[in-house]
Amino acid sequence: MSDKLRLGVAGCGKISRVSHVPGFLKVPGVEIAALCDSDRGRMDEVCKEHKIQPALFSDYAEMLKSGLDAVAICTPNFLHKDMSLAAFAAGLHVLCEKPMAATLPEATTMIRAARKAKKVLQINQSVRYSGLYVTIGELIKSGAIGEPFHIRCIRAGGNTPDKGWSPGATWFVSKASQGGLVLDIGIHMADMMEWVMGGEVEKIAALVDTRTQGIDVPDNVSALFRFRNGATGILELSWTMPSGAGVLEIYGSQGRIRQGATEKPIELTRIVDGKSEVTFPEQKPGIKDSFAAFADAIHGVAPSPTSGEMGRNALALCDAIAKSGGTGRFVKVQKFAR
Repeated sequence: MSDKLRLGVAGCGKISRVSHVPGFLKVPGVEIAALCDSDRGRMDEVCKEHKIQPALFSDYAEMLKSGLDAVAICTPNFLHKDMSLAAFAAGLHVLCEKPMAATLPEATTMIRAARKAKKVLQINQSVRYSGLYVTIGELIKSGAIGEPFHIRCIRAGGNTPDKGWSPGATWFVSKASQGGLVLDIGIHMADMMEWVMGGEVEKIAALVDTRTQGIDVPDNVSALFRFRNGATGILELSWTMPSGAGVLEIYGSQGRIRQGATEKPIELTRIVDGKSEVTFPEQKPGIKDSFAAFADAIHGVAPSPTSGEMGRNALALCDAIAKSGGTGRFVKVQKFAR
């Protein structure tokens, strides 16, 4: 590897344009050396917006042969596994957008391929790098609310992503493209709930619905989590709530944390001498962002905070939600077995 880490970006849709490309441009020692997309116009737009002049490819296999050290895979979900495997076969490190794959066997194949190639596989579970959630997790770990026993999270919007976030990106609402609400937002929120609670989810029961006409993936989810330590959680997701919603609540034996319920980012209520004491803890900076962390992992500075193994465990939560939605029964979460 030269002094510069030469990176190729596969896929020039919105997540690439607003997150990966500007994110990597801020990381010292990283050069965006190549872009790949089936639409030349999208590549030209990225180059113009960010004032870069990488090599442009319409053929992913050709880009992999262009002298790169790593790739960022920012393509629709159904392409993640095969593109990752091709990159490992070419001797490259991989940062893959979430969800890392559509199925647990696919995710396991990716992990094993990375290990065999001795390359970094990082999943862009971006919530893990958020100062907001890092602070909430640290508060719980410090015992600020005693023993946590229940968490509730609702995240909702009024449009499907192909109408709001990325107009025209119909793969978000296509079963054939492995889209849907669970793998779009659920992959973040389910993982966050397990992470901040500090315990493993054992099983999940879920109700899933499709309310939007013309799509064949769930756009509403209500899921009940049972943690191994006896704690519970409720996750509510929707693409069809006109006013939107975004609230997180965690209840413990000695208090409560709320996010999104007041003008302050975090509200902490503690029971002190039998009385409620409300404070608003300051949000701490997040850890290094995903892009800097990826570079550090490649250079051996520190392991990736969002490894392939972690990404697969997040996917396992979504897999249980989806399977329960089809059966109406609790489904055990199938975590990664090393």
